[in-house]
Amino acid sequence: MTFRHVTSLAAAAALCMTLLGCSGPTASPSSAPTRAPIPTPIPTPSPSLNCTAALVLAQVDQLLAGQDFEAHYLTTGDKFTLSVWLVDPEIDPATPQSGMAAADRQALERGLSISYQIVDRIPCVQRVFDQVNPMIVDGRFQHWYKDFFPVGAFVGLHDPTTEDLVAAVEATGTALEAPRATVPQAAQTPAASSCGWSEARAAIHAYFGAEDNTAAYLIVGARLVDQGNPTPNAPDDVGVEVQWPVRAAAEAADPVVRERLGHVAEALACLWPAVDSLEAFVVDPAGRTIVYAVVPGSIIRARIIPLPPSGVRLYRMAPWAQP
Repeated sequence: MTFRHVTSLAAAAALCMTLLGCSGPTASPSSAPTRAPIPTPIPTPSPSLNCTAALVLAQVDQLLAGQDFEAHYLTTGDKFTLSVWLVDPEIDPATPQSGMAAADRQALERGLSISYQIVDRIPCVQRVFDQVNPMIVDGRFQHWYKDFFPVGAFVGLHDPTTEDLVAAVEATGTALEAPRATVPQAAQTPAASSCGWSEARAAIHAYFGAEDNTAAYLIVGARLVDQGNPTPNAPDDVGVEVQWPVRAAAEAADPVVRERLGHVAEALACLWPAVDSLEAFVVDPAGRTIVYAVVPGSIIRARIIPLPPSGVRLYRMAPWAQP
């Protein structure tokens, strides 16, 4: 199958406010202008076409074909968000201090460029989504840049430079996030009997099947979750995020969610670098987050299956909406 298909947990209440509101636990660049790459044409939908999030995902597949990415959608706060995790092979995973400015520039450009391409080349995006959430990592899945851009910022632009894209985003009152600030850590020798992200990711996708709007991706060093129990002396946090949709309220029940998290944890137990945290977003057909969950990496690394009830944090984000 084609792989397709984003948060400090210092306080659960802060997270709930960021997403949907839960009911409780159960820099502008200065170098020479750079033009965004010319994307592959996508057929323009007729006015009568029924634009849906699922259709957009299919068109994102076409637009980004051949690249290592995941795309999915969910509601973040009150914004319907199209998220894209993308590996940029042009960023050196071992970038030295002297190359940080250039690598940061590359990550910013890539995040802006793919967001613009998606809005410009897939007209249904303008009809369906409020914002685009690019996440740019290097070949070792180390974080370089992630942001949230209003879809409207890119509408009407023609052959923009990176500076044009920055100005368009800032004109909406949106401040761009800073790119990576620290030099990547040196690669370490994998532990015996470990597996890489490609293997773990394939196992996760195989478990969830070909269901639309599923996602599984790895981001190292973004401090996505500060939930304790990190890998001892780990220089960068290793965060895995998964999302899967459910079609009925029963599929979002705590026992079912815990069981599915257990299967994902099994796939991650061998991961190198060792996982520090697993975040899960369980969404309804409309992309609303129904359940948000966190599994500490310490439980996953210890291969405790089934997952202990006290170790998994479940937050009920929204009641099931009747069709």
